[in-house]
Parts: sequence; structure tokens; C-alpha cells
Amino acid sequence: MNNIVFYFSGTGNSLNAAKTVAQELGNAEVTCMAKPDGYSLSKQYDTIGFVYPTYFWGLPKAVVEFIKKVKLGENKKTYFYAIATCGGFAANALYQLSELLLEKQEVMLNYGKALRMAPNYVIEYEMFKNAEKINKKALEKLVLVINSIKRKKGNRIKKFASIFKPINKKFLDNVSTMDKNYTINDECNGCGICKEVCPVKNIQMVNNRPEYNHNCENCLACLQYCPKKAINYSNKTQNRKRYTNPGISHRELAESNSR
Repeated sequence: MNNIVFYFSGTGNSLNAAKTVAQELGNAEVTCMAKPDGYSLSKQYDTIGFVYPTYFWGLPKAVVEFIKKVKLGENKKTYFYAIATCGGFAANALYQLSELLLEKQEVMLNYGKALRMAPNYVIEYEMFKNAEKINKKALEKLVLVINSIKRKKGNRIKKFASIFKPINKKFLDNVSTMDKNYTINDECNGCGICKEVCPVKNIQMVNNRPEYNHNCENCLACLQYCPKKAINYSNKTQNRKRYTNPGISHRELAESNSR
């Protein structure tokens, strides 16, 4: 049977998880959700999954737009599942997706789990020293989650306190122009990796330096994958460590995001 795993990823955590799910399910496509023109399913699938990070206790903008636009074809009765990666607490990142699927696509989210991976929002905090240990535990939990998906288990998607919804909404309303806070220092060598890894093609190279086009997801791919630490955010990140998932190179992220 055919399977497809949709993902959105900035630092590679969610892509790594999506790849692991696809490998274990077998005969599975892995497709990025950052598609401005939407996506149409042309065949039937046994399972359809969504793997994405938690942003401000809810969904990334790209995931919201994808769910609104995707055309599911003959897959309304397919088994749908979701994995929300997070640095701490996923809050309503799963419930929000289940609501959106029901409202926009008239399908039920059968199963959803949060997966804690190494926290990496270096805009707000220094990288955790035990990132490797956290990711190892995440892989152990992911094995259990995949076994549940293989058995097509269902679970109740819990709704958390209403305070989280306006926080995520404020983020979604403002995220596109958050790129105005990025700065480029003199270490920039014009390699263009930032442009390559941006999932929404928000960066162009002008005179060998990145310029942002105000369609940002604030996924931090550009900042985290910059080999020179030349990209920083609002004078906060200069002295903070960078993080990318050790299993995902900038080339793989760029290639996968472009499919």
C-alpha cells in the first residue's frame, strides 16, 4: 500500500522524524508542506501523516496554509496521523491541526502524538547541553509511535487551555515580517546556504549577501545552518550556539524542501 508523510522543518528535526516514519512504514513518499500553490493527491494512500514543529504552542503558518489548500482526492477515509515535534510542550499543536482538517477538509485526525526533541529556538534561549540525550529519547518514543501508526491506532486529541490560541494567532499574524530582525555580519562569505535551506524561498542573494522578502516562517533554518554564524536575530544570538539535527545536512534539507 502507498503511504505519504508531509512535513515542515527548519532545523531538520521534523524532517528526520518524517524520514524515520517513512522508512518504517515502507513504500512512503516524504513531501514538504511549504508549497504556496497547494498540493493535490493523485492516488489513494493507506496512511497520510503530518510531521511538523510546534511554534508558539500551535502550528507554523506554512502548515496552516497547506491544510487549507491541499486537495486530498479519493483519500477522505484514509488513516490520518500527526506528529508535533517540540522543545518542551506542544500544547494545541495537535488539536489545532485536527480542527483545521475537520473544518477545511472534512476529515478526522485519527491519531496524534507530541515528540520532544532538542529545543533550538535560540532567539529566546541558549542551546541545551543535553541535546543529544534528548534526541536519543525522542527516537525511542518515535519507535512506539510508529508501531501505533502501523496498527492504525486512534487516540483522543486533547485541547489545552484557551490561553494558547491567542499566543499562536499573534505569532501567525506577525511572523511574515519577523525577518526584519535578522542581521548579517561581516563573516558572511556569500555561500548562499541560507537561501538554499529556506523552506519558503524567502531569501534572495543580492551582491553575495542575503536579503529577506517578508514571507518568513521564523523557522531559523537560515540562522542555524549558516556555517559562519553570520546571520543573527535582533542582537540576541551572536554568542549562542547553533543547532541542526545531526542526521540532516543543509544539502538534504534544501533538496527535500524543493520536492
